[in-house]
Amino acid sequence: MYKEKSNSCSCIFNIISSVIAAVGIAGVFYAGLVTTIAALIYITLILGILGLVGIIIAGVFCKKGICDCINSSFFVTSSIGAIITSIFALAITSLTTLSVPVALLIGAVAFFLVSFLISAIELLICLFCNKKSSCCYDD
Repeated sequence: MYKEKSNSCSCIFNIISSVIAAVGIAGVFYAGLVTTIAALIYITLILGILGLVGIIIAGVFCKKGICDCINSSFFVTSSIGAIITSIFALAITSLTTLSVPVALLIGAVAFFLVSFLISAIELLICLFCNKKSSCCYDD
């Protein structure tokens, strides 16, 4: 259930689950089980750009409920982080080298991808279960 008071719990859940996923993906890449990770980087870049375009469109045609939902989520920061880390990862010409800095960069890309996906789900929950709906708020 979506409640405005549970924003700190949502933040902690978002960070912990993103870190767990990022460590797992970076570990699999560093162990050599996956040779290339370019698809992850491209997906993260595309989703980050689409997220920012959606935020801009919502800013132009902003209803109060949409703006409140965007302000209460981490959608903006995860979109910007996804774009920046993806650009850095794409700037490295050889992503197949098994080095610690490349694995950390892949972990950062995975962190922002998972954070973006969780924020997008939270944003959709906020949009569909607003204050007018009795399904998400306990009075």
